[in-house]
Amino acid sequence: MAVSAKTNPALHVALQREINALLRKSAGECLVNHEPHHDFGPASEQARSKGACANRTEQQGNDSDFPFPLRIGTVLGFRRGTQGSGGVTCAFVSRRLQSPKGEFEFLRRLLPQLPRGREMVVGPGHDAARVRVWGGEWLLTVDAQTEGVHFRLPWLSLPTLGRRSFRVAASDISAMGGTPRFALVDCGVPRDVSLDAVYKMELSLMREAAAWGATIVGGNLHRAQELSISITVVGDAPKRRLDRGGARPGDLVLVSGPLGDSALAVHLLSRGKECPPALLRRWQLPPRRDELGRRLAQRGFATAMIDLSDGLAQDLSHICVESSVGAEVFASKIPLSRPYRRYSGGDLSFALAGGEDYELLFTAPPKRLEAICKAASAVGCEVHVVGHVVRGRGVVVRDAAGKEIDLRTAGFDHFARR
Repeated sequence: MAVSAKTNPALHVALQREINALLRKSAGECLVNHEPHHDFGPASEQARSKGACANRTEQQGNDSDFPFPLRIGTVLGFRRGTQGSGGVTCAFVSRRLQSPKGEFEFLRRLLPQLPRGREMVVGPGHDAARVRVWGGEWLLTVDAQTEGVHFRLPWLSLPTLGRRSFRVAASDISAMGGTPRFALVDCGVPRDVSLDAVYKMELSLMREAAAWGATIVGGNLHRAQELSISITVVGDAPKRRLDRGGARPGDLVLVSGPLGDSALAVHLLSRGKECPPALLRRWQLPPRRDELGRRLAQRGFATAMIDLSDGLAQDLSHICVESSVGAEVFASKIPLSRPYRRYSGGDLSFALAGGEDYELLFTAPPKRLEAICKAASAVGCEVHVVGHVVRGRGVVVRDAAGKEIDLRTAGFDHFARR
């Protein structure tokens, strides 16, 4: 006999709790952690109890330790724990809505269904929406940081998390040459995080926003299983439209700083290895590139632009799709920091596909290169030519010998099967 929330809500809830309890007992309260570069899986109770973050208070009981609600009828299985899981048998859950083709195929199916009005200048598929309001134009974007998916608390304090969250969200405004003006903050707080700690985090976030010229104008606070911060940012749009479309064959492909530091830091930390402060800092506080983005847009230097959140190869492919062009990148030209060269062991995958650099990736005509370098120098950063735009489709990355590097697994996808 089927039991649903409609036919018998009390029994339905009781059965769900019983199933979750049995799963926790069978699985040793451990989930398989696939550990892509910034999807860490739920934090273990052992890690929480070791005082990984001083802002934590004593954890209280919870109906479920799973990172999402288990519904009756969910397909369940068990597999042996992989490296780092202690060899215990772990539960995994097959979510039927999790397409094997991943996040971007899902968006390609969904976005054409969204309505478009005359007020929408640039819609879904770019870093931020550009809308026409009261004779002017605004940029709107939203981003989230969730514990166990985007961060682990042992790796940063809550005040630093507040600053990081705003920088990550505002980076999308920078990628379209805009200026953040207003923000709304939604914060999910688990029972083992004190409101005093959340207060300090929110103050830090507010100060970071003010440094960018933005004001927090409202938000929401609620209970959650994991700590999460979601920020909606509204910004001024530049007069010149700049987004992922507009790249032309013959344009240069440029980045605004060294790549791979953030992903390498996560790789080292998640494996308990030494991580130099310089790498960790790059992950904790992504660089501000708002002033450079504004100059590139206002002066018409860039033809297309995006912020590097999912990796060079994947984010460049987004520009290529929107611009109906191809691109060629030379691995030897990718800027790398000294700590990266020392701790990466010569592995370029973090720089090519690691993500979370939050540098600007843009295209521009060769004749603009000198002016672009001067503009970057004026705001305290360097730009690097890493390739060029070509006719055709897709991104090709070549090694020092000119051989094409396989990019089939490059870039982060929240919903791809691993």
